[in-house]
Amino acid sequence: MSSPGRPVLCVSMLLLSLPLFAAEDVKVSAGAVEDQRSSDGRMSGLSIEIKLAGGALAEVKALRTRLKSAKDDVGTVLYKAAKSDKPRDFEEFSPDRRPGPRINLSSPSRDASTVEAAGEVELFIPSRDPNTKQRFEKFLGRLDKPISSSALKSAKVEITPLSAAAYKARQQQNKPTKEQITAEAKKQGATDAEIKQAIALVEAFTALGGEEPSETSVLIETKDPDGKIISIDLVGADGSELKAPSRGSSGGREDKLVKIDLSEKPPPDAALVVTLRTSRSVVSVPLNFKEVALP
Repeated sequence: MSSPGRPVLCVSMLLLSLPLFAAEDVKVSAGAVEDQRSSDGRMSGLSIEIKLAGGALAEVKALRTRLKSAKDDVGTVLYKAAKSDKPRDFEEFSPDRRPGPRINLSSPSRDASTVEAAGEVELFIPSRDPNTKQRFEKFLGRLDKPISSSALKSAKVEITPLSAAAYKARQQQNKPTKEQITAEAKKQGATDAEIKQAIALVEAFTALGGEEPSETSVLIETKDPDGKIISIDLVGADGSELKAPSRGSSGGREDKLVKIDLSEKPPPDAALVVTLRTSRSVVSVPLNFKEVALP
């Protein structure tokens, strides 16, 4: 005689396993190969396009690759992870994206004819977890204060909508001084000429990102040490997307300034939609390239 709880248990297990089967339908193969080899090692490297196929591909909205090893057919190691390396951020993905995502490796030996690589591709599939999308209503009425949210706190994410004054103040705070640039460059053994070039480059990049915010700008500061934020979007009260012709950011995961320039001034009741990576929303599929021919 069967247990009365058994059918319920079986159905539950089946429901839990369905998304996994769909995700595993994605297959990974090698696409176009770009190989730039030089005798002095400068401006050299190898990149291999990642081709994805399968019935679940339409559900994939972002991905990242995590390599474990790579070498050519004469034994040259093309990838070696450092202990200090952090996983890359996820990059947006769509099935019709061209060119597709790539893995970047060191330059193979001039005598090599094929390469192999092993690792995994992590697929972000938001349909697996409704908690990936968090909507914050009328956020423009609470500037210069971090958004209060248990979901953000759990993800170790802090998001602060900023006023124009606070945004410009943070820009100045985050700008490295000439003394800081010089000290860091000297640690790397840079010459005086190289230090001057570095200072000029930093000033040029700062000028590029220093355009004054306008009434159509939405300004945000994010702190996301684990790279959980996939995207930040704006919608009207009715859920319709607010078009953003341009976006810019400066900084890194620990502290980033984001400037979103909309087509028109955002309405007071605009909402912020934050898409977060969760453990349930990510599925890994193997990457196993064998005998990939070099051009």
